[in-house]
Amino acid sequence: MEELIRRFKEGDISAFDELIISLQSDLYKIARMRLSCQDDINDAVQETIIQAYKNIKKIKEPHYFKTWIIKVLINNCNNIFKKYYKKEIIKLENEEEINLYANNEEEKIENLDFYNLIEKLNYKEKEAITLYYLFEFTTKEISKILKELENTIKAGFREQKEN
Repeated sequence: MEELIRRFKEGDISAFDELIISLQSDLYKIARMRLSCQDDINDAVQETIIQAYKNIKKIKEPHYFKTWIIKVLINNCNNIFKKYYKKEIIKLENEEEINLYANNEEEKIENLDFYNLIEKLNYKEKEAITLYYLFEFTTKEISKILKELENTIKAGFREQKEN
């Protein structure tokens, strides 16, 4: 990822395409966690990609790019959510939508199982658990993305394990 950012900063536009393709599935899954309408999910991801393209050259530490872009995506999802949704309703509309970016049958089943398991959690809990288990961010990285204290994130995980 850092190599692609370096190449893009040096003028290789195709490096940005490669970078986004490598993150496309992750971005979709995170947006899907917050938004239920496919058009809204696509809008949030698209706006995030545009912002990344415009601001990537400003990033001083390329190894934080993924953390940064996910933070931008979550902010875009929150803006759409506040604008169009009256209350927090996250429903699995259909299995086909969930599996849009799955690579094989096993991954499709895992996606469905994961979303069914977290369906009853509140939004903040879904965010933290998705970032931790699906995207393997550390609690420290999650605390930066969600603008929460690291101990708050850890406490949430302990609480979920107890339930």
